[in-house]
Amino acid sequence: MDNNINIGIESAILPDMAKAERDHQINIRVSEEDLQFIDAKARKYGMKRSAMMKYFALNAELSLTMQEEIQRLRKPQI
Repeated sequence: MDNNINIGIESAILPDMAKAERDHQINIRVSEEDLQFIDAKARKYGMKRSAMMKYFALNAELSLTMQEEIQRLRKPQI
């Protein structure tokens, strides 16, 4: 009986908690070569792939000067 009571309490409490701490998933497509490059960078910084991508995305800023640099740098293969 105790298990049933705990399950009832958890099911009543968890939906609100789940809403408060909901994560979202973003999917991207990359070539095998780009994936290896991303993984190598993540290892270099001691991070998991998704953590590194999130960190880079949240901290990235582009400027006109950088856009010119991007033109001559390695472009991702989609």
